[in-house]
Amino acid sequence: MTKKIIVVCVFSFMFICAVAQEKKSLYQFHSINSLALVNGNNSVSAALQSVNGFQKKNWFAGIGAGIDYYLYRTVPVFADVRYSFGKKKNKFFAYADAGANFEWVENNDRVFIWDNNSGSKFHSGIYTDAGLGYFVKMKKNNGLVLSLGNSHKTLKETITYTDWRTGQLQTDFNSYKLNRIVIKIGWQF
Repeated sequence: MTKKIIVVCVFSFMFICAVAQEKKSLYQFHSINSLALVNGNNSVSAALQSVNGFQKKNWFAGIGAGIDYYLYRTVPVFADVRYSFGKKKNKFFAYADAGANFEWVENNDRVFIWDNNSGSKFHSGIYTDAGLGYFVKMKKNNGLVLSLGNSHKTLKETITYTDWRTGQLQTDFNSYKLNRIVIKIGWQF
């Protein structure tokens, strides 16, 4: 399933780049690369994101991916939609992201038990992010992107172990629903 999603994303990106090569296109290609500070109940952490897509007038739509280190390391892959307010060179915008959150949990965050049938396994979930931002235009269409939003990611963990009292195999489930405040600083070109 994950390989199919990656293949679809790669071919979609190649198609988008081919369309962007046309001379008098109404669509402008943009890449927005950001560093984020993520704060929630559990900790303060960092995230990286890259969103690539097209803008037509005040609307922007693209595909994004990143690395999110909040609580457990994950890889969000999502669709991004933005609306810019006004026609000035510096402007406010609203954005919304939705997609999948793939687990990439480090081994030291997993539960290991010295039994062949035991240990923890993480399962992917969903990813959403929405907020407001401000774009400061520099040269051409390049510029600084600042934003503040609310993000949500989910992740599930299955812990399997042998109960020492009964000798039976037991399974525990943990469901992580993580709401966070996200502050991003990035560059659009």
